[in-house]
Amino acid sequence: MPRMARVHSQGQLIHIMSHSIEKRTLFVDDNDRLEFLSRFEKGITDSGFECITWSLMDNHYHLFIRINDKSLGTFMRSLNGGYALYYNKRHNKHGYLFQGRYKSIPCQDLNYALTLIRYINLNPLRAGMVKSLEELRDYQWCGHGCLLGNENAYGKNFQNRNTSLSFFDHNNLENARILYLKFLEESCKNGNKLAGQLAAIEAAAISGSFKGYPTAIGDPDFFASVLKKFKEFQCKMNRKDNYPHLLQTKSEEICRAYNITLSELKRRGRKNSRSKARAAFCYQLHVEQYIPQAVIARFLGITISPVSVLIQKGRAMCESVMENDTVNLYQTE
Repeated sequence: MPRMARVHSQGQLIHIMSHSIEKRTLFVDDNDRLEFLSRFEKGITDSGFECITWSLMDNHYHLFIRINDKSLGTFMRSLNGGYALYYNKRHNKHGYLFQGRYKSIPCQDLNYALTLIRYINLNPLRAGMVKSLEELRDYQWCGHGCLLGNENAYGKNFQNRNTSLSFFDHNNLENARILYLKFLEESCKNGNKLAGQLAAIEAAAISGSFKGYPTAIGDPDFFASVLKKFKEFQCKMNRKDNYPHLLQTKSEEICRAYNITLSELKRRGRKNSRSKARAAFCYQLHVEQYIPQAVIARFLGITISPVSVLIQKGRAMCESVMENDTVNLYQTE
């Protein structure tokens, strides 16, 4: 599957989705859900992102956020990586939990944001997790309760209710809440399974994101601007002339961080610091800079196979750091 470039910009609304591998149950019980929300809250607090709304399903989740100049990749590595380590430890599992990389779709403001808020918050109703819109009022695992102003809603700790409701009425919060409810009620008239269903163009954007295509939700001009950024990004990433500079810059950075020489970085062996440096070098170049494994292998003087192993080791190191830095804000006895 092709990689979809992250073409996000400061202040942009982003719809994020992540599915479990092989449709595995992502949240076994409420303790898992609280653990995930704890990590999400910490990420929102640390990054300064705004949470518009969210929904936790059985084998996937939806997040609708507004980003700033902080790294969305760092935010998501901490969230998914940390939760995966927690999940595997608690449930005695091994290997990957999530199905590939998370999917993220830039969304234009205005009516497109309204549509996504409704789509995400009505997910539990469409899936039969609640039986009616009235029952959804007290459902804890999506952002609907927070928008209604429920005191026991988990979202109140990290969800920006005012921003979310401002899409419905910028000047009057109570009127915005009423308009939001009417918007949901209107969508439920044709039955629960169709409640909040997206129009064909928005649904196609979500489907395309899972196939790895660059996509966005908005009018033609907005989509064209996103596609232009994507093409510019691809052009930059695919410019082979940049490889030597990136390899040299990253090798110097890693050598300084691990206090080793370039010759030590290229030398095989299992010495702890050198092995970690090589893993970090391979992981950061391949995953973050899109440098092909073959190019990294030639630089280190090894074959592609050990580069793949080093990348996985680097990924595990990154996730371990995320796990140790994460605090469960919802921990209860």
